[in-house]
Amino acid sequence: MPRYAILFEGNFNHLYGKTGNALLRYRPEDVVCCIDSKNSGRTANDIVGIGGSLPVVAHIEASLQFNPDTLLVGVATEGGYLPDNMRDSVVTAIKNGLNIICGLHSFLSLDPEFSKLANKHNVIITDLRKPPDPLPFTKGTWKNRKVPVLLTVGTDCDSGKMTAAWETTNALVKKDVSAKFVGTGQTGILLSGAGVAVDAVVSDFVAGGIENEIDKLGEENDIIIVEGQGSITHMAYSGVTLGLLHGSMPDFLLMCHDPLRTKDTFGQPMYDIKQTLDLYLNLVQIFKSCRCVGLGLVTRAENDESARKTIDEYQNRFDFPVNDFIRYGGKNIVENIISQLS
Repeated sequence: MPRYAILFEGNFNHLYGKTGNALLRYRPEDVVCCIDSKNSGRTANDIVGIGGSLPVVAHIEASLQFNPDTLLVGVATEGGYLPDNMRDSVVTAIKNGLNIICGLHSFLSLDPEFSKLANKHNVIITDLRKPPDPLPFTKGTWKNRKVPVLLTVGTDCDSGKMTAAWETTNALVKKDVSAKFVGTGQTGILLSGAGVAVDAVVSDFVAGGIENEIDKLGEENDIIIVEGQGSITHMAYSGVTLGLLHGSMPDFLLMCHDPLRTKDTFGQPMYDIKQTLDLYLNLVQIFKSCRCVGLGLVTRAENDESARKTIDEYQNRFDFPVNDFIRYGGKNIVENIISQLS
């Protein structure tokens, strides 16, 4: 397994550090340290509440004492470009023989400086978002598909869709359900080792790209869980959301929502959650039946009493189970999914 040093420089938080944070939450044993000069001397747990005592160091040179073999660019920036303050860190990592993994839209393997150095130092640069070539076009294989598909959807970006999909998949597997996860963004692909970053695919091929990933898994599974992206109500990302929705043609939706958020990531007023869910369902039901099996809330900004009250309030509004996967687990949601499979 790789020994990761995670580069967060200036973005070690819950919003922009989500790629690295996923490793801290789900595979901390593969991480040796984090890099962020603003938080040097602290631990990962001090900053984002996960990752335990993993140390935070100021720069690449300081990370070498922990013997990493891979540098993960752990941030997801608006526009997907490598921040200028990270270029020197990537160069230094390559010169020290570290492989590079990056999930940004700017492909580091195509950067002349990085690629030249990588060849010189026998380093592998992996761009998680690089789409397959050639791109598959949709064939409508959902019409004959037997295995059910669940897609996580949300009221906004960064509302817990990847987390809900990953947590649900793992919980189902623990209950002896044959569940497979399909990554559709850099974080999901990093964790699962497979998938396609649909926001890096030419728009006409988004549906075909995700359909192809589902088809690869065959009909031997009990359920396929697809990681959602964006939101159908987001002015910038609704296109990729719709392509993913119609590419996966889900049988089930798992809704994700941050109850305290009044404006989306572009500063627009949040649209009503019930109306948003109806939009998703109607857009699938043009073609096939689909139903929502649960609502995953993000309550990390609330204390325990407030969080439980919030969950109860949403539970009173909907006829499917509600929970916070990270805070309390999603047992009721997972049990509902299993009941739908029988």
